[in-house]
Amino acid sequence: MEKRILEFITALRAMGVRVSVAESGDAFQAVRALGVKDPRLFRTTLQSTLVKEAHDLPTFERLFPLYFGSGGPPPLNALDDLTPEQKQMLAAALRALLENLQQNRSPT
Repeated sequence: MEKRILEFITALRAMGVRVSVAESGDAFQAVRALGVKDPRLFRTTLQSTLVKEAHDLPTFERLFPLYFGSGGPPPLNALDDLTPEQKQMLAAALRALLENLQQNRSPT
């Protein structure tokens, strides 16, 4: 999650949002303290620690879903939410993908 937040901060900076090192640290500390399970709280935490100027809010709003989806951070472990049947289907699909990639690999 820290890597994703850092990528998000880098994107904000690239779009002209001024985010200091101290503010980045504040964002990490706040996320550690408040957690990531509540999507609304996660979004508000990042917004309140990273956006100082009202004119930067549209940039935050545009980039946030690109890095964290529409509601919040990715699940800590998405597999926990799958049924056993869904896990089997996912495993089969991944095996098929791997086989396909191995068969189509060009010699180097």
